[in-house]
Amino acid sequence: MAIFDMKAFRHAEATTEDALDILSRQIASLRKEVASITESVNDYSGSALGDVQHNARAIAKEVRKGSQLVARQVARQASHAGEAVRENPVPVLVALGTLALLTTLIFSRD
Repeated sequence: MAIFDMKAFRHAEATTEDALDILSRQIASLRKEVASITESVNDYSGSALGDVQHNARAIAKEVRKGSQLVARQVARQASHAGEAVRENPVPVLVALGTLALLTTLIFSRD
């Protein structure tokens, strides 16, 4: 009976070692897959971040160009308005006086 138990024990031990070996190979394979997936996610996120940064720079450049254009246009309009006031100051004084009178009447009511 001791021989039979020893054979059963060796068989069980060999089966356990085989199972452990198979399990170890599966774990190693899973680690490689996880590393590959992690690398892919990092590549994708880095690419997405690069795209966002590129788009932000492009938008900032366009805004800068647009603001320069608006500033030039405002300067031209101010220049034209200044010329109009110098050429004909009476209408400007009448408009400012009217505005002052209306403001005084509105805010002096009880």
